[in-house]
Amino acid sequence: MSYTLQLWEKPADWPWPTTKAEADAQFERVSDGPETAQNPKFLLWGQALHARFPESMDVWLDGSEEGVTTFPTLGFGINTRTPHWDDAFDHAWAQATRLGLSLYDPQSGVHYLGNGDVPEEPDLQVHRAVRARKAGDDATAWAEYRAWAARGNTHAIYALGRAMRFGILGQRRHFDLAAALQLMGAHNPETQADAQAFAERFPPEAKLRIQALLARLKATAGEPLLQLIDAERKAVDDAFDRTEQTMLYSRKRIEASGGLEVAALQGHEVAAFQRALEAVTGWEEPNFENARYWCQRAAEWDHEPAKRLLALMYEHGWGGPVDKAAAAKWSAAAQEQRQQAQKRQQRKDEAASPQGLSLAPVEAKPSTGVGAAAQVWTGTATRDFVGWFAREGNPHAAQYMGIADQHGREGGPANAAQARAWYAQAAEAGHADATYNLGTFIEVGTGGPKDVLVAKALFMMANAGGTTMRVDDLRLAPNEQGPVRALVAALREPGQLRAVLQQRGLAPAAGPAPVVRQAMGGAAAAATTGMGPPAAAAPSGTLPSRPSQRVDDDEDEESDALRGHQGTGVSMHWGHLALMVGIANVVLVIAFFKPGASFRMGLMAFGLVGAVGAWRTTGDLDWPPLARAVVALLAAIPLVGMAVCTLLLFKATRERR
Repeated sequence: MSYTLQLWEKPADWPWPTTKAEADAQFERVSDGPETAQNPKFLLWGQALHARFPESMDVWLDGSEEGVTTFPTLGFGINTRTPHWDDAFDHAWAQATRLGLSLYDPQSGVHYLGNGDVPEEPDLQVHRAVRARKAGDDATAWAEYRAWAARGNTHAIYALGRAMRFGILGQRRHFDLAAALQLMGAHNPETQADAQAFAERFPPEAKLRIQALLARLKATAGEPLLQLIDAERKAVDDAFDRTEQTMLYSRKRIEASGGLEVAALQGHEVAAFQRALEAVTGWEEPNFENARYWCQRAAEWDHEPAKRLLALMYEHGWGGPVDKAAAAKWSAAAQEQRQQAQKRQQRKDEAASPQGLSLAPVEAKPSTGVGAAAQVWTGTATRDFVGWFAREGNPHAAQYMGIADQHGREGGPANAAQARAWYAQAAEAGHADATYNLGTFIEVGTGGPKDVLVAKALFMMANAGGTTMRVDDLRLAPNEQGPVRALVAALREPGQLRAVLQQRGLAPAAGPAPVVRQAMGGAAAAATTGMGPPAAAAPSGTLPSRPSQRVDDDEDEESDALRGHQGTGVSMHWGHLALMVGIANVVLVIAFFKPGASFRMGLMAFGLVGAVGAWRTTGDLDWPPLARAVVALLAAIPLVGMAVCTLLLFKATRERR
């Protein structure tokens, strides 16, 4: 028994049919044409099919073999008694499309055109995408759906929406776009009901966004439609990246943190994971219930670290009741996901190796956090929760832990060495306040050796990075400028800050204080052994009121000795007051001195005050001595000095802002 098909080629000057009637008409014209010379494409097509499926392609209606014919069409049959005849059909269609040939199925009246279209059969147009997805080839399936979506295929448009709704086909979620695409591509009562039910779950403001996006999508077709979809997706990723970078710029951390929830609400799994940490360490009271909610969302959205953390939250009862079964479930899910990722990487390495064999062992990802000891649990939710994030490499958690260990907060003892290590980890990731805090430690030798040049380099980096804290009188001698600039360049190299400190012998003097491990169940144990990277011990503590995110907290007098001269905003000292006197030179003379000799003496006196202020302020700005002397001399001249003092005070204010 065979399944008969006809192979034909559309003349180059004919347009591609867009309807079944047009395709029927073109096929009839071609088949009724006279015999011609052998079509070389028929030969290539027949050879490709006979080489791969010889047992299926053994029935040729015109008696030819491997596409040999002088007729304008080639009739053949697929042996349906063979086990893979449907694969043979797909291969026949794929080879025909590759060569620009068309297939006609007289049994169903369907045309499989050489441009990949199947007129008036939208489900068959995405047939290859469906088969690729079933075969686990997500990349091919996504590319096929995109190609047909650009051509207006509703099945493909709906499939794109489903992929961005559920995070399948290797795509990140984007809920607004998913809802709009599903509404646009719904093609039968079932898909229409599903799309409408999903859209109804959004709050009113989100529904307005979706309707506006849907109108834009419907007004676009072809490649611009794909460009619009890509732009919408990229906007969320770019906004999240900007939020991450801006949060490291400490002066804008509060306003930037709101961007995490915006991205998380669109289905960004990493943003949801970061939002869980922010619920505990942000500027409001710790909210572990909210943290568990966002961690659960990130885990459901297939973020592997969130699965490990959620297992721990259920194990220890952070943010809700203890649930051993749920802890075991998420622990196993995380382990399975990690093993699958390792296998994929191993296959990739094997494919890239010369002999197709990877000799590299499959190992867990090394920790980016502090220390290398096994994870311990103290029984204190805040310290254990934030410490877990810090050991995963999160710079905000590392900064938080540094403050806690520096001041002995969260119930743990003060540990300057461990605080210094946390600050170094966060500073290496670009956290501005942590960079400043590390500089104060290295400046006076707290928790390890001191190095004034490295401290100055760190202060310069912190200022450029947007720290909320300042160092007054940061002066660079002429012989220090070159070494400090070289240090700044070395410390700014990605991932090299701690290596540079190690090379200069500035590593912490001691490790963290020993902590007795508490008993823990299977999920927590799995998260500390096979489930996650190794991590250092963390001191225990309680859950007190929110600690300040600053080294210069007025609750700890020791911090004043550590940081020396520092403040926030514009640091006003007598040099700036002297500049104000220089600015008001003539006004003060008129107000307090009479015309004559006393008037000239007043000009001179106030001019000298302005000159001293200029000398002092240019020292703050690290100007060379000669330039400072010239500016001080100009500041002593009436009227000219008033302008000079005004410019210097403006520059000083701008530098301190």
